[in-house]
Amino acid sequence: MNRKKNIGWLVSLLAIIMPGLIWLSMMPWSDRFFSPTTILTSLGQLAGLTGMAMFAVTLILISRSKWLEKMFAGLNTMYNYHHVFGAISFVLLLLHPIFLATKYWLFSSYAAALFLLPSKNWEINFGIFGLLIMIMAIVLTFFGKLIYEHWRFSHKFLGLAFFLGGLHAFLVPTDISRSIFLKVYMLILCFAALLIYIYRSLLQRWLVPKYEYQVVDITKFGPEIVEITLAPETKNISFFPGQFVFAEFDQAKLSSEIHPFSISSDAGQENIKLAIKYLGDYSEGLDKLKVGAMAKLEGPFGVFSYKYAKYKQQIWIGGGIGITPILSMARSLSVDSDLKIVIFYCVKDEAEAVFLRELKKIEKNNPAITVLTNYSLTQGHLTAEKLQENQTAKLEETDVFICGPKDMMSGLKRQLTKSYVPEEQIHNEEFTMY
Repeated sequence: MNRKKNIGWLVSLLAIIMPGLIWLSMMPWSDRFFSPTTILTSLGQLAGLTGMAMFAVTLILISRSKWLEKMFAGLNTMYNYHHVFGAISFVLLLLHPIFLATKYWLFSSYAAALFLLPSKNWEINFGIFGLLIMIMAIVLTFFGKLIYEHWRFSHKFLGLAFFLGGLHAFLVPTDISRSIFLKVYMLILCFAALLIYIYRSLLQRWLVPKYEYQVVDITKFGPEIVEITLAPETKNISFFPGQFVFAEFDQAKLSSEIHPFSISSDAGQENIKLAIKYLGDYSEGLDKLKVGAMAKLEGPFGVFSYKYAKYKQQIWIGGGIGITPILSMARSLSVDSDLKIVIFYCVKDEAEAVFLRELKKIEKNNPAITVLTNYSLTQGHLTAEKLQENQTAKLEETDVFICGPKDMMSGLKRQLTKSYVPEEQIHNEEFTMY
């Protein structure tokens, strides 16, 4: 089964530009842009409308909706657009008052300064306070060194910023109040975004359905990696090998925040295994986890699976803990499969290849799989040239799956595209801050 084409960006773009198109159709362009004052006013209005629509779409993209994930061909892609749209909407909403203040500055710098400050006009104040909250959240995101829990908490204020911005947009006498089509469209878009934000960010612990599991085994692989085995309490998750879940563990002295983890187990087993490397404050805290602890899982998510590939010839590349979804695929692949798989396990040295023994055992029992290692300290980084040297088929006729450090994935993707491998045949999975 081929991975579905990403059409989510097109639907999102249409949702974002629609208010601007309605706004432009309300009166002739000559009336909108005939003098410096009207030009600045129009640019300010257009920036505000588009920025608010994009802000709404940004909030909608945190929903983890299954149908949205299909539209974007994966939750990872969907969240990448969430980050991009969030940054652009911030710039547009910042330009909104700047353009309008510049209009006043043409006549009086004092009047321009007063326009940007809170006053007795609460319709304007809502917009000022909303933008200030958004600025604080963005600054903390890009310049503050926050742990994951604090980063998530700071992002909860974006909903308040959006709500205040919405009050400003609908209460100020502008084109939104003068056009029933524009008002209805923006009401629907903003209301949907606010509902999704409340559901996902504020009430997800109580409203979002989850699977209940219990920790039945904890296996440590050296000082940094642990594989946790979870048994279902009632219904178990049905997943494709290579997918991931969001997990939260209910145990004292361990944060209750939900985090994404790749599934490392065989898709045919009832129990689920999560292989985790101690990287941040949360994952390092998992060393306190005990057998018997309860867990709640949400998912599965992702399209990083050989089941979405075009060709029988495939290369699976796992860098460090990025071997986790590769391990799930290798464990799940039938011994009579007609696929031809070459697995590259990329680590610094042999000591870091903690799952190599099992992968070699799988290779011995499954003729479809060949396992190779790449130790960067002695062999350098993996390249497209090395991939071709160990592949009988042409790279252009091969599906390549890459999971690992961001630099490794982006570097290999650039090399593969230069080697004429179509982008739809390069599958990657990365965990940013979901």
